[in-house]
Parts: sequence; structure tokens; C-alpha cells
Amino acid sequence: MSELPNAWQPVRTEDGSWTLAHPEHGEACHSRSGAWTEARERYAIPCRLARRAGELGGRPLRLLDVGTGLGLNLAAALEAVEGEAGASLDVLALERERAVLERAAGEWGPERLPPEAERWHEPVRRALTAALEAGDVLGRAAAVPLGGRSRLRLGLGDATRLLPELGGGEGFDAVFLDPFSPRVEPELWTPGFLDEVARRMAPASLLSTFTVSLGVRAALRAAGLRVGPGPRVGAKREGTLASPDLDLGRFDPRTERRVAVRVGRPAGEGPGPGGGRGRKIPPGGDLAELDSLE
Repeated sequence: MSELPNAWQPVRTEDGSWTLAHPEHGEACHSRSGAWTEARERYAIPCRLARRAGELGGRPLRLLDVGTGLGLNLAAALEAVEGEAGASLDVLALERERAVLERAAGEWGPERLPPEAERWHEPVRRALTAALEAGDVLGRAAAVPLGGRSRLRLGLGDATRLLPELGGGEGFDAVFLDPFSPRVEPELWTPGFLDEVARRMAPASLLSTFTVSLGVRAALRAAGLRVGPGPRVGAKREGTLASPDLDLGRFDPRTERRVAVRVGRPAGEGPGPGGGRGRKIPPGGDLAELDSLE
């Protein structure tokens, strides 16, 4: 069946899994080098989900998933955590586009995923279907099952509005920051929103994202996080990792200097007391000030 010109377009990626391209700006939900590969190697593995889940003594691992899209990142998270005896996920999924969730829940399956991905994506699809049928369940209803002992809460709409509504009680053990690029979805990369994310991260938590924007890296550091390079995945040379207190390695000297200049802190100095207070980057700053490139 041919797709309509203004519909989300299926795209086969190099590892055999499929993703969707946005009908307006054309960006894909995942790397064209491999959607499933990216989910595992950009998000689940760098966030050390398996090890972290094993450290929690039976408490669910709390995951914030910004830009859920087709749910492949959640499938990779399930794969990582379910390997630990007694481990489970408690996911808050934030997604603006209802249409992409509906496509994932209704059409994705064995014909668009390799077998090792389908095993974990099938419970994600069931959870997304249940959450969509329940409406926007964030703050209004019990979470829906996400396979085994795991569960999912869905926030459908603008993440910059939904996340502040949580209050300060959440302590996420991992964050997948995977909206569209700063060029097309700049509101999810501003210092103000990244502050909201950072202050909800538990000690020893990890955030992973695909972007290498200097502005985003500076904003994460200004929010009080340690920031370092993420792994190379497919054709992309690296991403970005952030944590309140874990050692993430160093950027190359030139990148380190440029990030430090944007934060207004000497290169090599950690996130100082009070997190981002006293920074040069304004909380409401936009990506014209930061850096609109990946």
C-alpha cells in the first residue's frame, strides 16, 4: 500500500528494522544506520540499565523517555532489564505526536523488526495501545502493564508542560532524551527544559542523547550535571551522556574548552555548587544562543 504524501513515511534502516519519517520536516524517528541498533547502543547500553537494575534491590528502575516515538528505545530497555532477576521498569513516556504512537501500536511487528527486537517490542505495543485507549494517563490513572512486572505511564502532549506538572518527587534512574533534533524541536533542548530533567535525576542516574550540540552540552552542564561523550553508533561519531555524579570521561580538548566557555566555567571544572545557578546561559534561552545543530 502506498503512503499518502502528508503521512508518516516508513523507512527501512540498515540493520533491517524500520522507522518513520515525519510528514513535514522529514526527520526520521531513529538513525537510518539502524533503528534497533541505535535503541540498544545509544540508549539502553550507555545508560547501564542492566547493572543499575541489579543495584536497586528489587525496586523498579525509573526511566524517563522523552520522545517515545515508535517505542523501540523502550523495547531495548526491556531487553536490558529483564535479564536481571527480579528487575523491572517504571517508565514515564512523553510524546507529542499521537499519530506515531498509533502507527507503532497498530502496524509495527515481525515484518518491520528483526526477531530479537520483536520479542521486546511486542509488549511495548500492547502497553501503548492500552495507554492510548485510556487517554492521557499521566497523573490521572494507574500505569498500564509493560510486560512482566514493568509498567508504563504515558504523557501525551507538550513535554515542557507535562514534566513540570510532576512536582519534585520523581527520581529517575535513567533518561532517554530522544526528541527530534534541536533544529526542528528546539523547545525540548532549551536550558529551562533541561533544568527540569536534571533536577529529577537520581544520584548515579544517566542521561543519553544523540545530539552533539555544544549548546545542549553546555546547558546540561550548567544544570549541574557532569557531561561527557557518548559512544559512536552507526554513522554518527558520538552522542552525549550526562549524570549528576558519575565520571563519564572527557571531551577532546577543543570541545571541552568550547563547552566550558558557554557555561562560563573554566575547562575541567565540574558542575559547581547549586547546579546551574550563576550560569551565563539564561533558563529561557533559545537554541539561537545555544547551538541548533546536532
